[in-house]
Amino acid sequence: MPTPFTHLRIAQCLLADDSLSSAYRALLRRRLPTFQLGGIVADARVANGMSREETHFYAYGAPISERPWRRMLRQHAELGDPRDEAHLAFIAGYVAHLAADEAWALKMVRPQFWGRAWPDVTRADKFFALHLILTIMDERDERALESWQAGSLARCEPDGWLPFLPDAVLRGWRDMVAQQIAPGGGSRTLEIFSARLRREPAEIRAALDDKESLEYYLWRHVPEPLLAEVERQVYAFTRDQLAVYLSEFMPALSTVV
Repeated sequence: MPTPFTHLRIAQCLLADDSLSSAYRALLRRRLPTFQLGGIVADARVANGMSREETHFYAYGAPISERPWRRMLRQHAELGDPRDEAHLAFIAGYVAHLAADEAWALKMVRPQFWGRAWPDVTRADKFFALHLILTIMDERDERALESWQAGSLARCEPDGWLPFLPDAVLRGWRDMVAQQIAPGGGSRTLEIFSARLRREPAEIRAALDDKESLEYYLWRHVPEPLLAEVERQVYAFTRDQLAVYLSEFMPALSTVV
């Protein structure tokens, strides 16, 4: 699924999207660090040994019959009653993450990678191609992150916002991502993907940097215009689900002291 850098880029776009209510955007800007952390911390499961179903609320290969963020609120009812603005903005970021991953799964991964045959291509090479496309997005989105992102994220201090991920894990994930995007930091995406793919980082880098290799592994199966259209749909879905969430739960803050 999309990397933290892509999720931070989506959050950055949402903050500037005048299709969202100005009241919603004002809330997210007031609580910017918590919105940022909420938008990336679902992937901290890898540091805590949790399954995707425990933090993303759907499983690989299983039908998604309910919006994952609604399933999260159903399974953890306390999240439907945010304590304050910071808690609400954090959950809003988490909702945006789940919505983006849901749309990416339904629009790209399932139909284009696992639901369609690629003639004479092994499953391992499909998995490799998926990580190539994720890295292309990751590197583009890291370059597009505005300078405030690292310092703002680093200032976020979790306060028992999730019943299924402890604050220590949230802080660890915060620091790992903030350090990578800070001035002088370095991305660990190839290192992480290398371990997952059981290929050397140099092999992934070589494929990314060679036009013919990218065509062979990826673009002949998933053309660049298709990626652009899926990303457009993912963003629109994420924005719309975020608006639905805030329309239902932001008014509840009027009762919070």
